[in-house]
Amino acid sequence: MLERLLLLCARAGVRRFIVEANPSADENVRAALGSFSASPEVTVVDSIGAAGKWRDELDPAAPCVAFRGNLVMAQSQLRRALKDYAENPTRELRVMSADPDRGGTIEVGSLQAILNGNGNAAGAIVQAASGYLPFALNGRPEDGQEAELRLAKSVRVESLETDAVLARLVDRRLSWRLSYRLARTRVMPNHVTLANTALGFGCAAMLASTNYWIRLVGAVLFLVSVTLDGVDGELARLRMVESEAGAKLDVLTDNIVHIAIFIGLMVGCYRGSHSAAYLYLLAILLGGFAVCAVAVNRALKLTGDQAHRWIGAVERATGRDFAYLVVVLALLNWLPLFAWGAAFGSWVFAISLWWMTNRRRENAEARI
Repeated sequence: MLERLLLLCARAGVRRFIVEANPSADENVRAALGSFSASPEVTVVDSIGAAGKWRDELDPAAPCVAFRGNLVMAQSQLRRALKDYAENPTRELRVMSADPDRGGTIEVGSLQAILNGNGNAAGAIVQAASGYLPFALNGRPEDGQEAELRLAKSVRVESLETDAVLARLVDRRLSWRLSYRLARTRVMPNHVTLANTALGFGCAAMLASTNYWIRLVGAVLFLVSVTLDGVDGELARLRMVESEAGAKLDVLTDNIVHIAIFIGLMVGCYRGSHSAAYLYLLAILLGGFAVCAVAVNRALKLTGDQAHRWIGAVERATGRDFAYLVVVLALLNWLPLFAWGAAFGSWVFAISLWWMTNRRRENAEARI
């Protein structure tokens, strides 16, 4: 838990760590620090309030974050607390944990304010934690399992801003349960990514069939694949093994599976109708995908005050909710209708996104 907190802070931009611990437990503390045990940025002290070299090295007005209690929390909650304080830096912010005893706190403020506060609420903005976390383990036998369960439930909140509607309402409600169980095994996020990619290729092959039932099963399995697509990221966050390489692998395999699915669908329509129109549609679709990739990449490079919300909207629009439509149309045996719509719809989406990106750029330049 201690190593996890330090890692959360490091990812949020914290560069110096002071750990208060009993001197007689030094070996246990160093073991609990894990990968931070030999870090020169970590100082273990008998008392935070006592004078020490580390206090002389820090500006009393330096912004700090302090944790009290055996806290389990999510990255998003720490970032939110830091953001809330940044918006009102004149007062200390204190967030109480969500456990029944309110046994832990997160405090954000200047070094001097935190040291002088000593856990009292005077002069501080006090907030009760909303949702499942942060959660403090207070010695109850069930605390550990409860904290793990709450952490698993909270991972779906991390992607709310970028998840499409059905992904948020259906997929995440299923995927976090699987992520929670896989976190107790040796399965790694990249294993899930590669297995799901193989499932996607299998779905594409089934959609290329001319048999109604095989196409329908392929569409349903693609929907299963869409749900599993969130598991690798959730598992990485639960184990705190997120990496840029893993994120890039996930995006790359998603795009490859999308292309395979649409190729399989077009091939199936061609084999079923023997119409050369679907071969032309496939060329139009692949061209549309290429233009979409350029338009999306261009949109995601926007910066400014509203860029975060804009990027979230773009990622929601490019989500995989269309898998539900594929299942419905496969059930009705109307997949050729989807093929035509996808081929020309990709171009409409790319041109619309390009135009909206231009408008946002022009508005940003006008404000400047």
